[in-house]
Amino acid sequence: MSSYNARSRPELSESPPDWLAELAPEYHYRVHVCFGKNCTPNGAEAVFRAFQDQIRARNLTGSVELLATSCRSRCELGPSVNVYPGPTTYGHMDPERVAVVVTRHLSGPEEPVAAYIVTPEEVERAKKMAGR
Repeated sequence: MSSYNARSRPELSESPPDWLAELAPEYHYRVHVCFGKNCTPNGAEAVFRAFQDQIRARNLTGSVELLATSCRSRCELGPSVNVYPGPTTYGHMDPERVAVVVTRHLSGPEEPVAAYIVTPEEVERAKKMAGR
């Protein structure tokens, strides 16, 4: 019986095979909009629709993936949004803020909008308030 040797494993390819890459587009950004129990009644649907509209209007559908997510445990900061890579966490989002984030973070100079970013301390405080 031979023993397992991790060094004898074949090297994995750095990139996916061509056929797989064709099935799954590579997005430059991934945007998560929280649809938890507090974010939803505070405007998550309007925020999601605003992202959809802004992404389409700026022809970013091939570079920005938009996803509705479950609770992110930051209820006092909602509606909240994460933008990856990062993540950059935005709080108290509304359609007007979405337009600024898409213009400046996702398409323009590609810099996070500092005025809307939630600090790590705010996230921790919100998680404690949510009991998580």
